[in-house]
Amino acid sequence: MTKQPNILFILTDQQRKDTLEAYASDALCQTPNLDELAKHATVFDNCYTTCPICTPARATLQTGLYPMHHGMLTNSYNVGNMVQELPDSPKLLSRQLNAAGYQTGYTGKWHLGSGIYNVQHDEYLQHYMGDVQFAEYDKGFDSVPTHIGYTGDDFPGHGFGGFGFPEYRQWLKDQGKEVIIEHRINGFYEGHQAGQITSGVETSVDQYLIDRAEHYLGEFKQGGKPWYFQLNFWGPHEPYFVPSEFLHKYDDVKLPPWPNWKDPAGSEKPKIHDLKRGNVSTWEELEPIVKHYYAEITHIDYQIGRLIDWLKQNDLYDDTLIIFSADHGESLGIHGGLFDKAIFMYEETVTVPLMVKLPQQTAPGREAALLSNADMYSTILDYAGVGKADRERDGQSFRPLLEHTPVDWPQNVVTECSGIGSVLFSQRMLRQGQYKYIFNCGDIDELYDLESDPHEEVNQVANVGYQNLLHTLRIAMRDWMIDHHDNLIYEFNHLRLPLNERYSGREF
Repeated sequence: MTKQPNILFILTDQQRKDTLEAYASDALCQTPNLDELAKHATVFDNCYTTCPICTPARATLQTGLYPMHHGMLTNSYNVGNMVQELPDSPKLLSRQLNAAGYQTGYTGKWHLGSGIYNVQHDEYLQHYMGDVQFAEYDKGFDSVPTHIGYTGDDFPGHGFGGFGFPEYRQWLKDQGKEVIIEHRINGFYEGHQAGQITSGVETSVDQYLIDRAEHYLGEFKQGGKPWYFQLNFWGPHEPYFVPSEFLHKYDDVKLPPWPNWKDPAGSEKPKIHDLKRGNVSTWEELEPIVKHYYAEITHIDYQIGRLIDWLKQNDLYDDTLIIFSADHGESLGIHGGLFDKAIFMYEETVTVPLMVKLPQQTAPGREAALLSNADMYSTILDYAGVGKADRERDGQSFRPLLEHTPVDWPQNVVTECSGIGSVLFSQRMLRQGQYKYIFNCGDIDELYDLESDPHEEVNQVANVGYQNLLHTLRIAMRDWMIDHHDNLIYEFNHLRLPLNERYSGREF
């Protein structure tokens, strides 16, 4: 590949990879367009998020750093977060791409800064901290895409599905339409919601995002330079507000319970997991929620199909590198009713789908290497022509894996978490081969053999037959922490390793 390709990065929010046929041949979630994309792309089987929370994972994509290094440890303006607004820097993905001659665009979910206006009008923050001068205020800086090098739309904060933004409301008004959401299921878990959009797909936020993407890509095509565009769906993260025509696709579908809907008796799991157990006790109660989740994924798939058709009609598809992934996964009732993400490190929440279609690629590929979404930053910049010294931070380019050239690839991948909401809880997960070890600081650890127990039902951490392996994985975790300057190593060493093995000649 000699010239800089156009790059389209499509990111969903909180999507389990087993919703896709590429990862589960028996998947009941209907995704015909992504299924077709997989036939012309490389599918990565083992891509992990650096953190199963929106803000930290999204900041990793923009910085190439683990959350412990970029400082956005949990969702912005939550307890335990060090950095509230993504700082501008020449090292940001957008700034690096700008310097490489790219037109850069962004629309959809942001969640890397609330914007000063939003914070000034947040009832909770103003009630308790209205007289506090956040550092961002003093510098007059609020982080939104157009302030850090992107052309596109500024949707500050989380967005809660995008339904409240004035730009979307104006788009509806310009068409003489309004969005109508009926038949809601309220409070199925901690106030989360599901419901039908009965006013049609043409009134949905996802339809709006595709219109915005086509608008900017049309301008970029006229610009005559290569472009990078990031399209960020709010879904399938709740609220699950889905156009009726997609929800009805599941009316006659019977969804079986998850294989790990209930853990076997006697399987000891960390007590902190109980913080994320919902208020549903039977699969029959949960099934309608899963159908809303699936239907929103099917809706997103339809919208992705619209955009791919547009690329083809405008002679852009063949010359565009297309990446499809998610920021993290979703539990949705696994292991006795767990919902949301964080606090636990199961595959459903820490792995993400990843498909990459190279320009001119027509044949499918499959890759089993262990990846982190920190590697995406390096890979995008590699294809943009940015030199190795400037593109590799906490990750490295997986371009050699895509192009089948020799590369020394890590044998471990690590996911971190520092807690969510008002709960501070430090975790590190290490995957090596078929095994997964989780350090839960202040609770029991976890060890899973993903070959014999793919659904992580039995925690082997106390099994005498696994103690040598457990020790090996703890040493691997120690070495990874040293190599990556992870300050949690002090607590990890103190709690899990004898004094003579805490450093063993290695320097932090």
